Amino acid sequence: MRRLSLHPVARAVLLALVLALAASRLPSFQLFLVGQLSLVITVTVAMTILMGGAGLLSLSSAAFFAIGAYGLLLMMAKLGVPLLLGAVLAVALCALLGAVLGLVSLRLSGFHLAIITLGFLQVLLAWLKRGGDFTGGGYGLVTPKLSVPFTGSALRVADVAIFAVFLMALAVAAGVALMQSRIGRAWLAGRDNENSARMLGIDVNRMRVLAFTFASALTGLAGTLHPLLLGVTNPNAYTVDLSIFHITLVVVGGMTGSMVGAVVAPILLYFVPEAFRQLGEWRDFFYAGVLIATLVFMRRGIGPALSPWLSRLARRKEAA
Repeated sequence: MRRLSLHPVARAVLLALVLALAASRLPSFQLFLVGQLSLVITVTVAMTILMGGAGLLSLSSAAFFAIGAYGLLLMMAKLGVPLLLGAVLAVALCALLGAVLGLVSLRLSGFHLAIITLGFLQVLLAWLKRGGDFTGGGYGLVTPKLSVPFTGSALRVADVAIFAVFLMALAVAAGVALMQSRIGRAWLAGRDNENSARMLGIDVNRMRVLAFTFASALTGLAGTLHPLLLGVTNPNAYTVDLSIFHITLVVVGGMTGSMVGAVVAPILLYFVPEAFRQLGEWRDFFYAGVLIATLVFMRRGIGPALSPWLSRLARRKEAA
């Protein structure tokens, strides 16, 4: 009997819908927690592509997360832009600024690039804190009451969390497809040996700008959902600590561009500690234990360690 074959895009959308439907059955608190986890995974996918795929060290993830959040709220509050259009414009702004940083990365690399992106984050935070009534200053902004596009019903936190799960699934699928495509192979080639990549005809400069643009846009897209999920946005939520946390997730997941690590690392380092918040300081022992175990037993990260096992499992499934 011939198997029904779906287009990869249709397969990804179907999987995203199934996961979103499954998440909608969760109790309210668990759904809220899964929604937050989905945003973390989405940002980790973006940073995995940027750092693990293209080999660009950046501390600007918190900045683009903030631009997505503040950009959406400011466009709705100050310009009267509808929700969907505001999200599109906020993501476009993140993509544009990401492209600018990508151009900067053509002249800098390594820690020098990290310092530049850190400076970009600090300037943004200073502007947000001193923006007065426009940005809400140190108090931030409160998310207004919104309605679901095309239906008119009130937008609930549960709706945002379900959409965050849907977005996360699509982001992971896009990350897998990109890293397996010619673009992904070009990123890896430029990361491993820039001179050899250029000799093979790869436009390394264009690939770097593309990586920064895509990662910034995806991070900004996740950021637009953050104030809708929490109901508020505040500069203190987007400090350098958040960027360092994102880098930690990429390192633990694996600096190889593996999407497996981009999913597993946030589950271990974010979801599990949050789910067992009642354990208090014992959560820190678990967090530290995962970091130490990864560095000692899985030096390339969780993704590369699990990928061969998952590949064998997939081949057995296909053979069956």
